Amino acid sequence: MNTGVKVNDRVVDQAEIQVQRFFTIALFLTAFVLDRWELVAAQSVIFGLTFLNPGFSPYIALYRHVLQPAGLIRPDHRLDNPEPHRFATMIGVLVSSTAAYLLAAGYASIGWGLVWLIVVLAGIAFAGWCAGCFMYYMLNRLGVKGFFKNAPIGRAFPGSRPPRPNV
Repeated sequence: MNTGVKVNDRVVDQAEIQVQRFFTIALFLTAFVLDRWELVAAQSVIFGLTFLNPGFSPYIALYRHVLQPAGLIRPDHRLDNPEPHRFATMIGVLVSSTAAYLLAAGYASIGWGLVWLIVVLAGIAFAGWCAGCFMYYMLNRLGVKGFFKNAPIGRAFPGSRPPRPNV
């Protein structure tokens, strides 16, 4: 299948990222409804595994080994850098682990506030703009060491989902 993207280009499967966002939102909403800080901690661990190596993510495994082979979700490869997405995941680790700690320690308002912050930002990212990716590209523009990838050409705004390739 011709995706319009050359093999040597940097590509990211946007469908894979969308599956992660969907299940993150679902787990956080379940945690809120059931009032279970342990589910927030579990999502924090999932973020951590994904940050360390995306292949460790149970959501990516579900996508690659169940949803995609079953034909339920098709790949959506686009020119993109994986680094901003990993940076956004690292932010998710920090915020969700802080939320889990605060919830376990009895600071429910602040803890659930952080959870809802992630839910809202993940929802916005699901719609096409990633705050963590935006932060990465702004740090790159400021010349902060380690943030070395520029946004691929063709984006309407830093942090927005890349356009589909021409097929």
